Amino acid sequence: MRFLAAIEGIVPYTPGVPIENVMRQYGLTEVVKLASNEFPLPPLAEVKAAVMAAFDEVNRYPDGDCLDLRQALAELFGRRLEEIAVGNGMDDLLELLGDALLDHGDEVVFADPSFMLYEDICLRRDAKAVMIPLLPDFGHDLEAMAAAVTPRTKLVIVCNPNNPTGNYLPAAEVAAFVDKIPADVLVVIDEAYNEFVSADDREDTQRLQAERPNVCLFRTFSKAYGLAGLRVAYGLCPEVVRDALDKVRQPFNVNRLAQVAALEALKHQDQILERRRLIIEMREYLESALASMGRAVVPSQTNFVLVSIEGLSVPQDKVCEALMALGVIVRDGNGLGCPGWARVSTGTREEMDFFLDRLRSLEPQASS
Repeated sequence: MRFLAAIEGIVPYTPGVPIENVMRQYGLTEVVKLASNEFPLPPLAEVKAAVMAAFDEVNRYPDGDCLDLRQALAELFGRRLEEIAVGNGMDDLLELLGDALLDHGDEVVFADPSFMLYEDICLRRDAKAVMIPLLPDFGHDLEAMAAAVTPRTKLVIVCNPNNPTGNYLPAAEVAAFVDKIPADVLVVIDEAYNEFVSADDREDTQRLQAERPNVCLFRTFSKAYGLAGLRVAYGLCPEVVRDALDKVRQPFNVNRLAQVAALEALKHQDQILERRRLIIEMREYLESALASMGRAVVPSQTNFVLVSIEGLSVPQDKVCEALMALGVIVRDGNGLGCPGWARVSTGTREEMDFFLDRLRSLEPQASS
């Protein structure tokens, strides 16, 4: 068999290890998963009820145009229906953009490290990934990113807040950066973690997107809405972009239950606000506790914290494995482009304390 040469460099995505596997491997009865940036609580009760009621309809194909969900999003954000795209998770929207935009030799500019799918959408289409290293403080080097744009550049992606580092670009800096990008280059602002930003300007990018004909704003229901298992995300985008995505997507790319769940979740913004407050509170608690332990952390505006794992009683490349053996699943920074660090998702207070207790057990013992 002869597969495409373009896929040779692609490393299959490795998700967080399932809790059940860790229990079985290490003979544990209690395991906390803090590796995949999921919301720690189940979906809203109203969402669960709506999904259960919709089960009797899963023998029918879903609405391929996601009209009800798109209309609800259009009303929420004050947009026209034609400016709303919906996909099977953020990955789907990004892949569809790759299909619609990228050809051999085209270029995509983004930060490094950032969401690993950005490089994959280039490799799969034989496009060039122009990866601009983050600054020493893990911030985006926007000046270098703008300078990297060439006549071959088709797409620029800004992950804000950035995954896996968690840091945040003020909306004014994003706007100034977009102004430097040629109008025929599409700029995608990936705001998967927007609901967890505590900065006052977190919604200002909506106006930025509405005023720029080459900007898309992508968000997801996987995080604050707690629907990661159903896979649904959306984009605020120019109509011409939404039309292009429609041409390359699968006919029914968002399943019926995902549409029902997302539509119901949008009706309960008061509860989503409480969930946002919970995560921000737990993030601040986690950062404070880690700082008190002398652990360096990258200031985060997401539902995770990047923490240094240097100087523990086991080598840094074995720390995450040691934590797993103790019942805590976190993401090893070695696989995220952040060697010497671990990405820890925020959970409940009990889960945070469980993690902190296990991490403390790996601290070097003071000599007598």
